[in-house]
Amino acid sequence: MKPVSYENALERLGTIIFTVRGISMRPLFRAMTDAILVKKCDPESLKNLDIVLFKRGEQYVLHRIVDRKSDGRFVIAGDNCCGADIVRPQDILGIVTSAQRGDKPIKLDGVRYDLYEKLWCKPYKFRFVVLSCKFKIRSIARRILKPGR
Repeated sequence: MKPVSYENALERLGTIIFTVRGISMRPLFRAMTDAILVKKCDPESLKNLDIVLFKRGEQYVLHRIVDRKSDGRFVIAGDNCCGADIVRPQDILGIVTSAQRGDKPIKLDGVRYDLYEKLWCKPYKFRFVVLSCKFKIRSIARRILKPGR
């Protein structure tokens, strides 16, 4: 019997639902709170700013497409990350089609979401600089506030 995996479930069912575990997609998704619906997809149909599930080694990662290389590979980054992954189309398992926080849907469309995508997600290189500075400032503040740690 094959162990249950996201790949197996997507192949068999076409969609899967799971709870977000990390912080890489904050502020859009919250760890251990938000449920995500992922649908199997053809990587050729994907476009910039789609949120996809892919496999990095043995780890499953939910991040956003921010660019595409001329060789067909995708540049993918979390909304709360300072760096990106270069991902082959065959490593993408599916696309996020909806999300829910408690009993309320998380809107992945509309004016607020469009602004979020255009101002925070699309200029991903700028975002990397902003987040890198934020993380450095936070690290310095921790050392100042809690010396000896």
